[in-house]
Amino acid sequence: KYTGSTAGLLNYTKLVDDLAPKNYNLFIHKEGYYPWNKMVEVKNGLVTELFSVTLFSLDIKKVKIAQLPAQKIADFEVNDETIRIINNKKIGTAEIYDFDGQLISNEKFKISTSTELISPDKNKKLYAASNKIWIEYLNDINEEPLKKAEEKEIIAISESPILFLNWLKDSEHVIWFTSGELTVAERDNRGGKRNSVKFYLNINPPIFWDIKNSDLYFFENSKSRRLDGTSTVGIPTEASGEKSILYKINID
Repeated sequence: KYTGSTAGLLNYTKLVDDLAPKNYNLFIHKEGYYPWNKMVEVKNGLVTELFSVTLFSLDIKKVKIAQLPAQKIADFEVNDETIRIINNKKIGTAEIYDFDGQLISNEKFKISTSTELISPDKNKKLYAASNKIWIEYLNDINEEPLKKAEEKEIIAISESPILFLNWLKDSEHVIWFTSGELTVAERDNRGGKRNSVKFYLNINPPIFWDIKNSDLYFFENSKSRRLDGTSTVGIPTEASGEKSILYKINID
């Protein structure tokens, strides 16, 4: 029986009784979303559970958030409708803008030296090495698929350098970006399959990931032209009228 449902991501519980012990090929689909498929083994006398089954939209929309003076951006953060821009990590100062593109203040910052990506549930660590994406388990996982503390597994092998890597808020999906490709993959590899989806995006680092809201932020420079229609390429950005435009896409 269904115990609840939502219109967005797949979020309901369904109990199926009286299944014979064997492998079942499960297929879940919804119009406008990538389908989900997995071969699942049902064992005699045991309940087989599937957690964090997520359907991702076929179409993710790019939303304009703010327009700032054109600049080289080494890193940035978005928080409470403000944008913290770091132009040069060696200088140690950041510019704070509001979403109207107005400079609010300058502040000092400290560069974090930690590269650990701990899952929101604190049970897993994510990292990349030699274009391989790994999960290391910090604690025993007592739900299928079962894992032991200190166990490691490869989630994916990329042909291109990994430019961005992080968790989704459910701690069961991983998101990463290589040149032109944004990929989301589930941790669950039962049945020898790990469901994943790809979005082809023409964006460049730096990238900011708002894990709480599943928002991916990035900048693009506007392409300005003079009134006579000629290009401003080669002209200093301050004189050309170009802007650094902040966009976001939502992965939910």
